[in-house]
Amino acid sequence: MNKKQTNNIAEYLNCQSILESQTSMLYHILSEKVELSLIKTLLKEIELDSHKHSVLLKGVSNSIKQSNGTQKECLKTSQTLQTIISLLEEIAKMDTVSSEDLKKLGEIFITLESQMGEEYYILIQMKTLERMTKLINEEYSVDLIKVKNIFLKIIQDEERHIEILETIKQLTTEKKQTNDSPVVKFQNPDSWFKPKLSSVYEQ
Repeated sequence: MNKKQTNNIAEYLNCQSILESQTSMLYHILSEKVELSLIKTLLKEIELDSHKHSVLLKGVSNSIKQSNGTQKECLKTSQTLQTIISLLEEIAKMDTVSSEDLKKLGEIFITLESQMGEEYYILIQMKTLERMTKLINEEYSVDLIKVKNIFLKIIQDEERHIEILETIKQLTTEKKQTNDSPVVKFQNPDSWFKPKLSSVYEQ
């Protein structure tokens, strides 16, 4: 594997770590703005998982090559990260998040978690994982299955996050919408996403 390919894999994983870190922050801020204790708890669970994913991915990235890539640089190639940052900005402007807001946000977050899980799934199906494992094996003597299991566990978490978000939707469905509910930007979830595969898959 040449130096460019090595750098691409390390930078990709570093950007995924940043993405998961910002996702964790997103769920944290959201949990602080909802009133129902059960929903707060469910959002906190996703927050903690996302933080764990960020740490894991950073560790795998550093096992290949120390990366100094910044969030600004990752924003240039990750539509998902751009979406998360936009959501953070929108939610930060809100004093509280109503049940109606949660229903709309839930659709966006389900799409978000689905796309993140799909990208990890694509990663483990491609030669990139073998290249990644070879690089890590040179330093730590770790086999392909152990590295693959890290990403499989993250995928399982993403699937569980979707189940949690579906539960949150159900919890908010029976809440009556008040006439003074704020009109927010979250009315067309699909418009937030323009999927774009990372360049790491093109190698």
